[in-house]
Amino acid sequence: MTLPATKPANALAARFEIEPFAEVAFAELAACPLVEPGICMNPLCSQHFAPSRSWQRYCSTVCRKMDELDMRRIGHKAAPALLAWRAGKYEKTNDDLRALSRVGRNYVSRLSSEWWNDRLRRAAERGTK
Repeated sequence: MTLPATKPANALAARFEIEPFAEVAFAELAACPLVEPGICMNPLCSQHFAPSRSWQRYCSTVCRKMDELDMRRIGHKAAPALLAWRAGKYEKTNDDLRALSRVGRNYVSRLSSEWWNDRLRRAAERGTK
């Protein structure tokens, strides 16, 4: 496959923009939040606090940034597996791609379960649910 030649000065910057999950699932998260409102979502904190906004999930900027680092750490691990899973999701003839897709799906499932359990364990260590 050859791509058409482009002039770098006129080329568009390659960008992939997708809205955050919290924006896509706003109504669903409002009905069933990942954490109880008024408890910091950072599992290393998990302190009770009085939210100043209905959608506030962290007690402070420090906790939000700490949790973003945790999410980024998991995201970097999950990203290649997500790509592999999707690349072969509907593959019918390439057995190697189907196998790669299956491994990606299994990895994401295991990673999400282990991460969820780790977050629950860290929150429990702080004395909250």
